[in-house]
Amino acid sequence: MKRTPTVELSDCILCELCTDLCPKVFIINANDYVQVVELNTYPEEEVDEVIKNCPTDCIEWEEQP
Repeated sequence: MKRTPTVELSDCILCELCTDLCPKVFIINANDYVQVVELNTYPEEEVDEVIKNCPTDCIEWEEQP
């Protein structure tokens, strides 16, 4: 089972903590929204750190079949 980080954009305040802590996974796109980069596997430890430190708790893991 594959896990993918997801961002609830309606809760995101664009603090950019995720892009600072894990720039290979999280970027600010051309529309000024946080976007998760498509990767085959995600660095779990780094993403967990982002999830733990996100001030609005808008990032979580989503299980993919």
